[in-house]
Amino acid sequence: MSMLQKTTIATLLLASLNLAASDSEINDAINAATKHYKAGELSQAIAQLDYAGTLMRQQKGEQVKQAFPPPPAGWQAEDADSEVAAAAMFGGGISASRNYYNDAHRIEMQLMMDSPMLQAFSMMLSNPSMIAMSGGKLTKIQGIQAVQKLDGDSLELQFMTPGGAMITLNGDKAAQSTMLQLANAIDLKKL
Repeated sequence: MSMLQKTTIATLLLASLNLAASDSEINDAINAATKHYKAGELSQAIAQLDYAGTLMRQQKGEQVKQAFPPPPAGWQAEDADSEVAAAAMFGGGISASRNYYNDAHRIEMQLMMDSPMLQAFSMMLSNPSMIAMSGGKLTKIQGIQAVQKLDGDSLELQFMTPGGAMITLNGDKAAQSTMLQLANAIDLKKL
């Protein structure tokens, strides 16, 4: 067996152990929460459930990064980043972003999900009167109502997915066709 094959096998084994450790850690936190709850230790039970929820959001955050499309021809992309907020902070939630660029333009794609704060955004994005008052223009992305806002040469595209994720793309007006192409290439099934 070559050194490359051994390294590949070792890497795969370590990755599977890390995933198993995370699953074990989540189960341990849930079991600890149950024990604390049965003992009447509600603060400790809540803390353990919050911890388990944060670990699950971290796993989901890693999965969500797979929804970002590859860069279009002539463009490059940075690695996607994701962050999670615990339930105690802003009600929890997952945010992820990826930057796309070429020699002349840059587009930032952000998504936010599983946050109670999104309800207010959802109501605003579904109200055509509010969109018009804010200077937005309605369009469709993957059959979903979206809002385009132009401020000078800066363009913002924003929409809510059926699964409740808010997606925002920011770039300059000259990259509008690429921005629309990227928005229509997001894998919504992975959100």
